[in-house]
Amino acid sequence: MYEFLQIVVKVVLISATIIVATIVSVRLWYSDLDLRTLFNPVQLIKRAADAQVGLFPAREADALYQNGNPAARVEGPRVDEQARVVHFDEIHSMKQLNPDAEFEFQKWRLRLEHAEVSIGLDTSAPEKGRILRGVSCKIVGVRVF
Repeated sequence: MYEFLQIVVKVVLISATIIVATIVSVRLWYSDLDLRTLFNPVQLIKRAADAQVGLFPAREADALYQNGNPAARVEGPRVDEQARVVHFDEIHSMKQLNPDAEFEFQKWRLRLEHAEVSIGLDTSAPEKGRILRGVSCKIVGVRVF
């Protein structure tokens, strides 16, 4: 029984490998290759590394997170670790953000302290939704994960 199971698993794995190799070969045959990149080892390695890094989940540098999900976008962040404050020129697209609760930006946990201007809807940029400008946030800690 053990030998039969070994044979079945090997046949399945070899079949899967052949199917994947066939798909890759067909896609390669019909693709328009960028020969400059192909023959430039530095660019080739960079593209391969970028593709591999893209497999890992990474936080967006211009996003505020709440409950592990992107909740708003930021512009013009300035971090003052000595004063334990982060300033943003603007926070927008904040439909998912609860400004009264803690949120995360990069490695910090923040709490909203002050916003100079609050705009319900900017007609020149309606896609931004509610906007806060001149925002100061207190650093309350470093995120654990």
